[in-house]
Amino acid sequence: MTAALPPVDNHQPPSPATTVDALLALGVAACPLCHATLRTVEVTAVACTACATRFAVRGSVLDLRPPQRESVQDDEGFWEDHWSDDRQETLVQRFFSWYRKAVFARTVAYFVQRYFPARAVLVEAGSGTAETSMRIDTAQDGRQLVALDLIPAVLTRVHPIMHHRLAGDIFRLPLADDSVDGIWNVGVMEHFTHPQIDAILAEFRRVLRPGGRIILLWPGSDSIPQKMLEAVAFVVNTLKGTRAQQEQFRFHPPEISRLRSRRHGREVMSRNGFDTVTVDPGIYSLMAFKTVVAEKPRAGSATSRSLP
Repeated sequence: MTAALPPVDNHQPPSPATTVDALLALGVAACPLCHATLRTVEVTAVACTACATRFAVRGSVLDLRPPQRESVQDDEGFWEDHWSDDRQETLVQRFFSWYRKAVFARTVAYFVQRYFPARAVLVEAGSGTAETSMRIDTAQDGRQLVALDLIPAVLTRVHPIMHHRLAGDIFRLPLADDSVDGIWNVGVMEHFTHPQIDAILAEFRRVLRPGGRIILLWPGSDSIPQKMLEAVAFVVNTLKGTRAQQEQFRFHPPEISRLRSRRHGREVMSRNGFDTVTVDPGIYSLMAFKTVVAEKPRAGSATSRSLP
């Protein structure tokens, strides 16, 4: 059963300046090192109640990245540049912003409305600007939306649909065990190797409540829009005569683990202890993403007994 949530003003759109204290009151944020609760120690810092590690508060962004984080995301520098103010003002990024709002936001809203509960704490793990979440219905129910991203700077520009902003590492989520009702992301999983994907899903499984769900919009190997982007990048690099891979133009880091099929999606979920609810082949995203919906088994189910 979902725990009672703090009241939400459903007559006003969510404010991007929701206080850190309001986030801590949800009982979701936790130390990424030991998963213990946090407490405010001053205006610009919180501390773990168990290991006493301190974490910075930057405006309305709570920075819970591990202090000595392993460099597991090789393209972190790319993403910092990708979400920079200058980069977002380019014609290409303005087009992608429009496309995310016009197409992918409708896809996310459809799956969230259908597969996530009405009163819930929901986390977008790898949110970026969260523009693809802008159509989620929060006005008529008690959903609390948390934007979580590795890059603190992008969280300062996150869409106001999100109630809370949390800087964190997807491999060491700063979230308490069994505390979240749902997790989703758009175009994140394909940038990691399968061992890394398994590590990410283990974290998702840890923080989800029994019966909690994940929704992953994951480019397929047959993704038509992705193939079009690859063709454009190829033409640009050919015209420029750029051969060195590290110098080539690209829209995003390599997508090294695209979803091959609906069966592939079910296999990934099964080996990580999730029950697959559905795998959409791409109908709702205009063939850009396959959408995997899976559930953390409830206590006593066969799947819950198969993994620790």
